Amino acid sequence: MSDSQVIAAFAAARKSQSPLSHLPEPTAPDLDRAFRLQCAVTKELGWEQAGWKIGCTSERAQKALNASGPFPGTMFTNRVYRSGEAFPTIAENKRVVEPEVCFTMERSLPPRGRDYTLDEVMDAVAHVCVAIEVVNPRTPRGFGDDVPWFIVDGGLNEGIVLGEARKPLSRAQYSSLRGQVWWNGREMQAGVGSNALGGGDLALTWLANHLNGHGLGLQEGEIITTGVITEFFSAALGDDIEVVFEHLGNVTVKF
Repeated sequence: MSDSQVIAAFAAARKSQSPLSHLPEPTAPDLDRAFRLQCAVTKELGWEQAGWKIGCTSERAQKALNASGPFPGTMFTNRVYRSGEAFPTIAENKRVVEPEVCFTMERSLPPRGRDYTLDEVMDAVAHVCVAIEVVNPRTPRGFGDDVPWFIVDGGLNEGIVLGEARKPLSRAQYSSLRGQVWWNGREMQAGVGSNALGGGDLALTWLANHLNGHGLGLQEGEIITTGVITEFFSAALGDDIEVVFEHLGNVTVKF
């Protein structure tokens, strides 16, 4: 099947929020082609890109998806919500709740011939917040398909709910901050910032250099969510979620 047919299939699934009946090709693409296809799906959708997500930054998430490492995904302005807002969803969605550290860029980091340092990346950050990423696969077997298809599928992002913006933390705080999550008032397994690639600052630097390696860069004003640090789970319609991160406050959502 041609790239254009793959792109059209995934763009249609993203718009409908419903899974594909079958994969457009029998064999998963390699990781480089998968990322190129992801970027092409973004163009096909015609939606304003709000920023990026980083999938599978924790060992737990990597084991759940049989992923060898992290991967990027796309987030769109029409699927960005604020704490306390209802999150629009349909019954067949998975609504996987992922509490994460999310950054907003103050300055762009354009592509260049060498990697960005941690200091350069963090100096370009405007602010940070606690966030709930909502994950929903559009692949036929959900989380049972191969990872490259998840990359084509925008990293499985369905949307994001943002807490209050705070000043950037110290480097040590990103790895040590404690995160808690409640599902309909029941406390789930907590976590620490280091669960996501060692800390949100390190995860953000990974993404900056991953994009740089593909001739892309982080842009001023973009939001970047850096991966789940607590237990993650699939919520039902009507469920209430609250997340509290040390130093960053809380964020809530209702489905």
